[in-house]
Amino acid sequence: MTSFQTRLLFSITGYIIATPKRDFIQIKMTHFFAKVIIFTLFLGALSNAEFLSVSGKDFYYGQSKVFLSGTNIAWNSYGYDFGNDNYANSGPILEQWIREIALAGGNILRIWLHIEGDDTPLFDSQGNVTGTDRLGNLIRDLETFLDVSAQNNVFVIPVLWNGALMRNTNFVNLVLSDEKLQTYIDNALRPMVRQLASKPALAAWEVMNEPEGSALIESNANRCYDTTIIGRWGAGWTGANIPMERFLRFINRQNAAIRQEDPKVLITLGSWSEHSQTDAFSDSVNHYTDSCLIGAGGEQEGTIDFYQMHTYSWEGRWSDTSPFKIPATAYQLTKPIVIGEFSSVCGENEGVDTLWYNAYNSAYQGIWSWQYNAGGHCSDTKADQNRGMTHIRNFAHNGQIPVNIQ
Repeated sequence: MTSFQTRLLFSITGYIIATPKRDFIQIKMTHFFAKVIIFTLFLGALSNAEFLSVSGKDFYYGQSKVFLSGTNIAWNSYGYDFGNDNYANSGPILEQWIREIALAGGNILRIWLHIEGDDTPLFDSQGNVTGTDRLGNLIRDLETFLDVSAQNNVFVIPVLWNGALMRNTNFVNLVLSDEKLQTYIDNALRPMVRQLASKPALAAWEVMNEPEGSALIESNANRCYDTTIIGRWGAGWTGANIPMERFLRFINRQNAAIRQEDPKVLITLGSWSEHSQTDAFSDSVNHYTDSCLIGAGGEQEGTIDFYQMHTYSWEGRWSDTSPFKIPATAYQLTKPIVIGEFSSVCGENEGVDTLWYNAYNSAYQGIWSWQYNAGGHCSDTKADQNRGMTHIRNFAHNGQIPVNIQ
């Protein structure tokens, strides 16, 4: 049974269990069978398409186990790539990068969308979200991007928000206010997810990059919200000081909305370090367990399907628990683990070939370099990133890399 089929089964059976017998007979039956019909139609519409899925600790596309080898684009123009006619400028560049990633042997890319909310979504004067963007073409731009990606057999993970920088008041208030967040979910997120659900290149959604960067460092009786451990490793660098409970609620509620609109799609979370995604070590804590996310946001469906750890060296050395120092099994997690950001220039001088080789052969299920626009601190050159992807493109013993997206 696939992860999508499991979620569908729980959705239906959970509804039956939670419904009082008398009300079910007198009132709820019509609602329940309406849900069944909707899901049946949804399944029928997708019956001829394949989508990336998770089984245990592995990724599958169709019947084939796959390893996700690729890169972070992560933007051409920070926050101004999609919507409001931005794609007219960024689109040709982004699409050329898709082709170059495919040519190098990559099969996935991670790209950022709203980021800090400077251009999208559309906010009113009160900080409520009223649409995807001012000109209403953001979804169309994403459709085009996903279609070009599919033509080149490259999966896509859109990242909605960036916690590594939070300078926009409207963005901060979305995290702090349930009411404002709901306007984004209703008027931007749900329409976007619904419209893009049929795109086979859509590998997963990611609500937020590195929320730890803007987390308030504080002790808390609830381990999920206690950030003192990650604070020792440098979390909280932006000074936004947002309680971890609010971040987990922000993530959980959006994850749930995504899953309700598109039950088959995968969901992930980009964490700045392994220290916030595992309980295996005394100096780490997993803030993104199912129980932590559900406890904060109350949405049973608002969890993640796979872990995504970012790792960079400090003063030329990886931490002792970096993914490049230990195998994935050492984290004692029950879901796939991807090395979601890294670079050789912020490594230990191993070279890109060694890093890509080690990731593939150490039970990880993906590796994505930072970053394809080759700008800023800790960015490898495109040539180096291409060389890393090419080095493992024909490996198959931990999952195939070439895919035929249909």
